[in-house]
Amino acid sequence: MRRRFRPVSAAKLICQQSALLVGLLACTLGSCCPSVTTPPAGVYQVEVEQGRRPTTSGKRVRYNLFIPQPDAALPPPPWPAVVLSHGFARDRTRHRDNAMYLAQRGIVVLTPDMAGLLGGEAAQLNCIADLVSDVAWLAERSTSPDDPLTGLVDPARIGLAGHSAGGAISFEAAIDAQNTTTPVAAVALLDAVPWDRTIARADGFPTKPSASWRSEPGPCNADGSVRSLLSGLPFPTEDVLIVGGTHCDPENPSDVLCALACCRSTTARQALYQQFLYLFVRDALQAPFVPGEPEEYEAALDAAATLGLIVRTAGGKTGELPVSLGANGQSYVEGPDGAPTGVSGLR
Repeated sequence: MRRRFRPVSAAKLICQQSALLVGLLACTLGSCCPSVTTPPAGVYQVEVEQGRRPTTSGKRVRYNLFIPQPDAALPPPPWPAVVLSHGFARDRTRHRDNAMYLAQRGIVVLTPDMAGLLGGEAAQLNCIADLVSDVAWLAERSTSPDDPLTGLVDPARIGLAGHSAGGAISFEAAIDAQNTTTPVAAVALLDAVPWDRTIARADGFPTKPSASWRSEPGPCNADGSVRSLLSGLPFPTEDVLIVGGTHCDPENPSDVLCALACCRSTTARQALYQQFLYLFVRDALQAPFVPGEPEEYEAALDAAATLGLIVRTAGGKTGELPVSLGANGQSYVEGPDGAPTGVSGLR
């Protein structure tokens, strides 16, 4: 995550944009965005494995692994998994509550520290290679006897999600993973901040269920530079703006350092990012359905747009319509008559 200090007046302007929406979101979507500390009935108990593991770059990085526990009253494993990457100058703890929320709903979540992003392009490439290896590591553990993950993860349903620089890392790792035995099945970008190299690689991004949400343009998200990434994709995309959002909102929990650099987060916007991430991953990777949650990711987007909480803008390859994601996790392009044409892509 980019930690650039902006003038106080600009920070206040961005923060105040969402003040009137907080109460509306809490009242209208509150049942859809339960707090991690008060989960609804019918969710999984979660154990958190903490450790260090060697990476392809030769470093040992810390990680937290959020593992749902089998329950006779809930759908059994194997479950999907997501590797959730933090932003520049941050660490794995900044997505603890997001990871717990997903794991309580039947999604294994790995939150690794990214090693040495301060080291320029060489460090970026190392982090990309490490993320590709994270996917292979989860798949290998799921088939290894006497491992806590044995039989719990479906290797064909592992996705990537990343915030800020972690979004750029996830995007490029998805491209590189195509040529491995464990290609990723879905990608989610949370106010991603791509590098020029990332944008240049956009036309090689695999056509698969993907989503991108961003906050208001500002120094910390390079003025919403993810839009340049989306516009370079070879298939239809959708830019989803969280109205009034700050670069700290995808984090959960965030902290004062992020607030000082990028304007503070709010619980309402954090819940919106968290809800979209969960619903997209659930539908794209076919995670278990939890009663009380919206039936479809697409329906949640429609509801938020109606309330003025988000703005959806079509982009990507010209001459095509935006991609939709169905309840079965398959994405498609709607034709003029509303019928799917069978093309997958990025929301």
